[in-house]
Amino acid sequence: MYVRISGRAIINAHSANAEGAVGAYIGLSKMPIVRRTAKGYEISEEPVISGNMLKHWHAVMVTDLLLSKGGSDICDLCKQHIMFRSPHNYQNEFEYIDKCVIEDLHGFLDPRSNIRRESLVKFSFMIPIEELTSATAAITHNRVVLTPEGKIPTREEAQKLWGAEEAAAMMLFKREHASGVYGFACSMDLAYVGKSVYDPTKQIDIGRRKNRAKAAILGLINIISGQAGAAQSRALPAIKTTELISLVSRNPVPNMIHGFYSDYIENSAELIRAWFGVHHSNAKHAMVIATEGRPLNILKEKRVPEELILGVRSAEEALTKVAELVDGWLS
Repeated sequence: MYVRISGRAIINAHSANAEGAVGAYIGLSKMPIVRRTAKGYEISEEPVISGNMLKHWHAVMVTDLLLSKGGSDICDLCKQHIMFRSPHNYQNEFEYIDKCVIEDLHGFLDPRSNIRRESLVKFSFMIPIEELTSATAAITHNRVVLTPEGKIPTREEAQKLWGAEEAAAMMLFKREHASGVYGFACSMDLAYVGKSVYDPTKQIDIGRRKNRAKAAILGLINIISGQAGAAQSRALPAIKTTELISLVSRNPVPNMIHGFYSDYIENSAELIRAWFGVHHSNAKHAMVIATEGRPLNILKEKRVPEELILGVRSAEEALTKVAELVDGWLS
């Protein structure tokens, strides 16, 4: 089972990826981004959400989903959302993936034995789309401090109570936040869930493999609803995923074009049609799931075989349908 996903989401007032503090100022992670324009190529610096951040939170969501269903094949560290790679000292790749779903899905490297596993789940950076730059602003935050009587302290009271002036006790700091329309892309090689890459004859039972694969897909629903990134306690992203395309196949398939590009749906549709044409795919081997509106309409306009397209109302419904296909097709 191979799953390829791309799409777009509106994200308002997020602070999902920061680069640490300079004094009392916390800046967002930024990257130079190249855009195609009427005047040629232009490059600008934009706030981004790294694939590493998305990967970490996806691992957290998968862990919580499986634990909520009584899953036991999660190591103690991953249960605590401590995603080391990897503190265990097993003898081969299969031991690692048998004992922990996160080592299985997200890979690991044991520097003592040099035993490693490539991640089956891969995320691109979330990037503000080609047609629209994002906007960034810094917000001032502070901790509210009061005297035992419930009053705002004077300088002398703050010094006496906390050994600091009232401004220091309030811990004033600025943190950047951004808003924009972000493109994303994700790839999952779920054919290898619960299976050794180096010796595919070694694999866990099919029931456990399906549970892990479904959790990997369903964990994305949490991600696209805003359960990812830093500062969630005070800047939970105001996110709405507006477009999503997913290609699901029993056989290896190319990645979808990243949602950053203005013509990502057209290019993805052409890629899918070409791939289907070469491999003579049918609905028993591959499906394209797309949200209604631009994604579904363009797929049809580009003559992707309609019997291989499933239109859905929302990105969340799309991922649920992908999980159903994975459950039925994984073997």
